[in-house]
Parts: sequence; structure tokens; C-alpha cells
Amino acid sequence: MGKNDVDNVVVVLIMGSCGRKWGNVEKVFRGRYQHSLDEKGRVAIPQRFREILDSLDGSPSLIVTVEADECLVVYTESAWRELEEKIAALPQMNEDLKTYLRFTVGWATDCQTDRQGRILIPQPLREYAHLERDVWFVGLLNKFEIWNGERLSEMTRKDRIRDVSLSLSGLF
Repeated sequence: MGKNDVDNVVVVLIMGSCGRKWGNVEKVFRGRYQHSLDEKGRVAIPQRFREILDSLDGSPSLIVTVEADECLVVYTESAWRELEEKIAALPQMNEDLKTYLRFTVGWATDCQTDRQGRILIPQPLREYAHLERDVWFVGLLNKFEIWNGERLSEMTRKDRIRDVSLSLSGLF
């Protein structure tokens, strides 16, 4: 396998499915929800997302890590394990993969939900994603993101969405 092949595998790994099968459409994270961080850095997971988490894993452990877009991404424990297995199967000497691992796995933090359905987002993760009081949850089928509202608006402005939609038009 050449360097370009490995780079393509890394892109597929990053963009591909990770976690449960999507056969049951009701068990995917979708929608946008605004919630508030409390003074301790805790935030309630949206009820719809909690219902999905409860149906998948009972009382799930969540893995929270960073995205290059300056937001946080949240995986169920089973989805994270599947991602780790895919990564472990790749050539570990690839420089792009090492960079990805340092970034994504290096920032990864285990988080438990409390009885009120909240997670504590550690200070370094809050700082990385510029999270203040109001945050947005965005469902991405097999995972969800947590955003600073201004940053999310910037990343989803109409002209940007139009350009992205055009570039993806042949994929689905």
C-alpha cells in the first residue's frame, strides 16, 4: 500500500461509519438543540439524544474529543471502540495518521452522565471549543457535536452550505 492509499484510508476512516448500524433510522442523532453550561462546566444532553443513548447502551460512557472545526465531538463508548479498532488496523508509521491520533485520541476524555443527564466538559475542552454559557448540540447520525453558537453560525452560513452542497451533489 502506497502513501496515497494510506492517506485515502485515513480519510475514509475519519469520514466513515463509526458505531451502530444505521438500519434503524430512529436510533441516530439528528437535530440541533441549545443548552446552557452551568458554572461548573456541566451541560444537559438533549432529551432526544439521551433517549437514543439509553436505548443503545443503558447508562453509557461517552468519549468527548475535539474536531478541527473548533467544536467537540461526542461518541458512545461502542462507537469509540469501533473507531479505535479501525485505527489499529492502519499502518501506524503514517505521519498523517500519527497527527490524527495525537489530535483526536490525545484530546479524548471519558465522560459519564449524571442522574440529571448532564456531562461535565473538562476546562481544556471547553476552552478549545470556545464554549461559554450557551452551547449547541448538533446530531451527526452516529455521533454528535457540541458547538459555540457563533462558531456554528459561521460554519453553517448559507453561502458555505450552498458551496458544500454543490461539491457533494454527486455523492447521494
